[in-house]
Amino acid sequence: MPHCVIECPASIGAAVDFDLLVKAVHDAADSTGLFTPGDVKSRLTVYQHDLVGGRKDDYVHVTIGLLSGRTEAQKKALSSAVARAVCELLPHVHFISVEVRDYCLETYSNRASLDRAAGQTAPGRI
Repeated sequence: MPHCVIECPASIGAAVDFDLLVKAVHDAADSTGLFTPGDVKSRLTVYQHDLVGGRKDDYVHVTIGLLSGRTEAQKKALSSAVARAVCELLPHVHFISVEVRDYCLETYSNRASLDRAAGQTAPGRI
């Protein structure tokens, strides 16, 4: 946790290497100190067909999903850090946004939680 999902049009690739964009978002989220090192997961979805305000334009939107329990101030610090990193990387892009979404702790499942419930240790984890 968290999951950082970056969305942008293919045209952003002319301005920045996609791997660099993913790393900038990843490092910004990691730098907040809100997460255990190694817990941030980042990925990119590139769209070929999209409109912004009814026309083709560059944008970057990052959705950050994390388990509930963080304060509003912590979530704001997270979204600001990520937005700042993207703005610095892509100063010509006017449509940059970051949204933080809480995952309900009581209903969220992943491999580690299933393994814990079964009394197992996840591969690579002790």
